[in-house]
Amino acid sequence: MTIPTNTFTRITAGTTNTGMVREDLIDKITMTNPEWTPVVSSAGTAVAKSTYHEFQRDSLRAANKDNAALDGDDATASAKTKPVRVANTCQIFQDTIQVSGRAEKVDKAGMKSPMAYYKAKAYKELQRDMEAAIISKNVAVEDNGSAAGKLAGLGRMIYTNASHGGAGATPAHTSGAATSALTAGTNRTFTETLLKASVQATYTASGQVPSEIYMSPAHKELFAAFAGIATNRADVPKGKQATITSGADVYVSNFGMMTIKPHYLMASADYVLGLNTDYIDVAYLRPFFAKPLAKSGDSDKEQVIVDATLRVTSEVAQFKIDNLTP
Repeated sequence: MTIPTNTFTRITAGTTNTGMVREDLIDKITMTNPEWTPVVSSAGTAVAKSTYHEFQRDSLRAANKDNAALDGDDATASAKTKPVRVANTCQIFQDTIQVSGRAEKVDKAGMKSPMAYYKAKAYKELQRDMEAAIISKNVAVEDNGSAAGKLAGLGRMIYTNASHGGAGATPAHTSGAATSALTAGTNRTFTETLLKASVQATYTASGQVPSEIYMSPAHKELFAAFAGIATNRADVPKGKQATITSGADVYVSNFGMMTIKPHYLMASADYVLGLNTDYIDVAYLRPFFAKPLAKSGDSDKEQVIVDATLRVTSEVAQFKIDNLTP
């Protein structure tokens, strides 16, 4: 069909920006990105008093079934070893927001103040940055004036119960900061056999098992297919529809129960972390804060900062399964 001559249409009225048609913009801004930070939220909090944060670890000697003394014998002192002194470096996570005078003043959809909005958004983003650093395999980097300081992540600090493929290895961390790089290994498929071996090793080393296991969404799919000893059948009441169950969130091992948690920030990770957060702390040198910066014109500038590091007081209570096919 042909539109009748001289008909005033929506096209005649013009575009939103150049014509007479009002914009149809809702007074709301939607963000669907995940913002939860489970490891940071589960870990303890502590205070760091220096950019190089040190802590001590100790362990009991091996149990001796033949520890027997003669009645009335003299007491002889045994050799003692001092605790191991290790460290991690603080990392400055920051974002800077600069808003012009006009942008702050004009009427806006979805927000009253761009400065307030972007500051609140920055707090969430920096929390995610810190989560990503803590669960990473980053090595510690000390601030030397040209290279920014970085904290060593859990993927680097866990070494006793670290499972690797091929020649892969995690260097021991028994003094100073964990600055030595991991040795590359050969990737293999995540299997229940690997998980069982890591759980048993952690129990043997610490007498307990991690309460939570973090993994990528892809590894969570593989986990859900582990055979275990569970039945794959369920009775359906008469007159009711069956429910398809294709996932599992809890793993009951021979040594204890663990919750399985897929982590969106581990989407491309080639490792799985078994964490006992009773022995994991985030030590803050400077907790989250915002500070105005000097004005240099018709705009306001503020910097949002958190300055913190990771402290693992017992790495033998954790495990890592590394060199997995992502």
